[in-house]
Amino acid sequence: MIQNMAVPTIHEAPSSGESTRGGCVFTQPQRARRSPRKVGSLYALVVSSDEVVQQTLADTIAQCGLGAFRAFTVGESRRILKRQQICLVVCDDRLIDGKYEDLLNATETSQTKAPVIVVSLVGDWPDYFEAMSAGAFDFLAYPPIPGELPRVVRHALEPRALRDFEDAESKRAEFLRGGAL
Repeated sequence: MIQNMAVPTIHEAPSSGESTRGGCVFTQPQRARRSPRKVGSLYALVVSSDEVVQQTLADTIAQCGLGAFRAFTVGESRRILKRQQICLVVCDDRLIDGKYEDLLNATETSQTKAPVIVVSLVGDWPDYFEAMSAGAFDFLAYPPIPGELPRVVRHALEPRALRDFEDAESKRAEFLRGGAL
């Protein structure tokens, strides 16, 4: 049974000084369909200098059952990566203060080492090969083909979900053998 669930969209406050609750601005929760297979309370980071692109990507992430932190710059993204448990990063190939390579480096040094999906408004094959060789999980043209981004998100999160499932199964087996949790 598919459940409707409100998933909050959160974005870093602009540097103009307007911020609430720890520097994050909380927007109205978006109604999103959550798949029967529960992902958990996982959050993605959506980074784009274009507000329309950012909102579209955040809405798609919410449809995948993930919460979304939103950022406009590499600097905001780095702050979010330091403070939050992020399982996935979806970003533009070009940002106001840098490129996706800066986010790849930031995720490598963060505690979660989240996969990075790069989205490009003008992507071509050389850009694709450059992003993939730099360590991006995938490279998509914007706007993505319907269903393409959710498929890539599921594929990116598959190893994490499998690991979580295996951990839960080993704890369950230990409990059934009489061990403590």
